[in-house]
Amino acid sequence: MPRTGVDMARTVRPAMARAVLRTLGPRYAGEPGRQGARLLGDGLPVPEPLHARLVAALAARGWPALRTAAERLLAEDPLLAELSRCGGLPELLGRAGLVEPWFHAGHRTRRSPADDGSLTICHVPSLGRVPLPSESLLVCSLYTAGTAAVTGRTPRVEVFADGATGRPGEVLRATRVAGWRLRWSDRPAAGPRPLDAVRTYFAREPARPWRLPATAALLGLAPRTLQRALATAGTSFQAELLAVRLEVAGQLTARTALPLADIAATAGFTDHAHLTRRFHAHYGCPPSEFRRTAHH
Repeated sequence: MPRTGVDMARTVRPAMARAVLRTLGPRYAGEPGRQGARLLGDGLPVPEPLHARLVAALAARGWPALRTAAERLLAEDPLLAELSRCGGLPELLGRAGLVEPWFHAGHRTRRSPADDGSLTICHVPSLGRVPLPSESLLVCSLYTAGTAAVTGRTPRVEVFADGATGRPGEVLRATRVAGWRLRWSDRPAAGPRPLDAVRTYFAREPARPWRLPATAALLGLAPRTLQRALATAGTSFQAELLAVRLEVAGQLTARTALPLADIAATAGFTDHAHLTRRFHAHYGCPPSEFRRTAHH
């Protein structure tokens, strides 16, 4: 085992350390980052003190960076991905405590739902050391992203730090974070349906290499929430992307004299042959025949 210069006795789940490192990105050239990358590359766990330094570096970039790491972890780690498929908050809270020991040997959370629909969470040490504020805020971001994935609504976060209450971005320099409260409004914020919003984005840039996680981020949703909303509407991300591209291709074929290769590129198809195959399956004829029919 290589020497790391830090205590190896208490470690964190590799997926958590990897999510933090990937969010920090390749431009983070600090020695903790290089050390963590070497350990993960060798298939070794990341010691708790080293992980704490990486999380502190991430927290210094602000609450959005912590949320990005949390959403990445939710999407990529099988244990948390399974939690995001819970049927509601009661099931999520019932299973969250069983999962925590897999991620960290030390700190734990106590979860207390309230009658007003809010959820209060206390972050407490189980092996003596008090959690650093950055560590608590990372756990807070995980609960925020996780509950958003399950409920379909992003909660408002109130953090208890240094004897006062503030928003996550306001307490990044606190000396102690005791816990946080997640609140949901009585109804989701008004706005376009996810399906309508997705179609609008696709229609604006049909040739863009759209991916579900990035599209969900544009809508302010967790990937699982967007996936569930589309399924409820009886469709899927890929089905809607193909439908919009075919609609764009049909309009260009009928209304312009553009070569079919150009239409394929504009609408997001790989090439002329790909367009023709998909076009025929959808419209019942090849693009050339569709164009002749439209001009008569």
